[in-house]
Amino acid sequence: MLEIKIADISLRESEHGNAARLSFREKLETAKLLEKLRIDIIETGYVGDSPADAAFIRTLASSLEFSVVSVPVELDKKSVDRTWDALSKARKPRLTVVVPTSTVQMEYKRQMKAETVLPLVGEVIAHCVSLCPDVELVAVDSARSEPDFLASVLRVAIAAGAKTVTLCDSAGELLPEEISEFISSVYESTPELCDITLSLHCRDSLGLASAAALAGVKAGARQVKVSSGIGSGTLSLRQFLNVIKVRGEMLGISDNINATALQRTCSQLAALAGAGSAGLAATHAGGRQEDAELPVDADIGALKAYIISLGYDVSDDDLGRIYSQFQEISRNKKVVSGDIEALIAETSGQAAPTYQLHNYVINSGSSITATAYVEVTKDGAAAKALSAGDGPIDAAFKAAEQIVGGHFELEEFQIQAVTGGREATGNALVKLRHGGKLYSGRGVSTDIVGASIRAYLSAVNKIVYEERNH
Repeated sequence: MLEIKIADISLRESEHGNAARLSFREKLETAKLLEKLRIDIIETGYVGDSPADAAFIRTLASSLEFSVVSVPVELDKKSVDRTWDALSKARKPRLTVVVPTSTVQMEYKRQMKAETVLPLVGEVIAHCVSLCPDVELVAVDSARSEPDFLASVLRVAIAAGAKTVTLCDSAGELLPEEISEFISSVYESTPELCDITLSLHCRDSLGLASAAALAGVKAGARQVKVSSGIGSGTLSLRQFLNVIKVRGEMLGISDNINATALQRTCSQLAALAGAGSAGLAATHAGGRQEDAELPVDADIGALKAYIISLGYDVSDDDLGRIYSQFQEISRNKKVVSGDIEALIAETSGQAAPTYQLHNYVINSGSSITATAYVEVTKDGAAAKALSAGDGPIDAAFKAAEQIVGGHFELEEFQIQAVTGGREATGNALVKLRHGGKLYSGRGVSTDIVGASIRAYLSAVNKIVYEERNH
């Protein structure tokens, strides 16, 4: 069997575009979940000038044992040195040099010429190799690059010591047979590739990324880049691993992934990415043979045992918050695994709770203006506000804004049922925009207004945490 390495770029994609901004703790939680899944390589975002970037890489480097920690660097030695200073203590470090190779990427996005890029590739790769034995070159937009120039870049990088080369269909427009032809042509023009690992990064613009990746593997790729759902466009981790699980033996390929934990872990990753309980609900509805109720009088020890039986591992702090919400929900309905999984998704990896919901009262009807009275604790001290609004949710959010003392743009708001029936638990997703970044929050309650307020405060807590620590 041919073993394929899986590189997850979720953390890198979380820094781009309109992806919901992950907190420091959520990033660590994401990486730990990926390692439990036995992902071979976990790729992070760049180490910029912010001390928080370096602090995260140092923390991650000391936390992971199995997975390679891959950190991208620019075509600049200062970027390499800054990154290596944070990464050097990792058990399995990798420096990944990101190089634009198409005319569009070089000239219009980076303002660089081909004659400038080529010598820099050799210098920066060689500098990386002098610091770290595992160095990767990523040829951005290589599928639309001039073949001769691409071959020159790859030869220079390999000669300088790169052990892995990634080819990218950055537009995601190549059909599977075109990917196969592209890789075959690159091997023909650059026979040096036979001595290193060829990696493939496929975007999924046409919905054919899995088929394209498999075609690439048949043509010689031995590493495939995936994403667990953060950001957009990259080949799906769940989808690609399911293909290997179902058809891998017939295709003669395998991976190191813990297949039994795949669905559950992907649901947790989707929840951390702000997808709410959709993934959890799908997993829950997907055939759990028994769905034992958790007794209303269950103590925190029984709750912990129940969570472990579902396959989850939570910290003592998170367990305490989950237990508090379990007690609230159990007063109104029977609590089953879907409810507990939703609480885990809401709580796990959240920022330290500066604001916590204590109580709320809503007055609403067809002939009156909706009003909301909200009580919270802020760092342990009581705070309260009363506000009117265009419906109970709007009134509740305005009351929360009064307590917080600021206005945040509401980018997205969703409510989903976690369990079925008239007593269904609701899971709310709120995304707030602040300082050009998105912050997602989740809330769970049998009352949709309560779930919404919790989700709003969860997103606010991330904003406050980041402002206090950066």
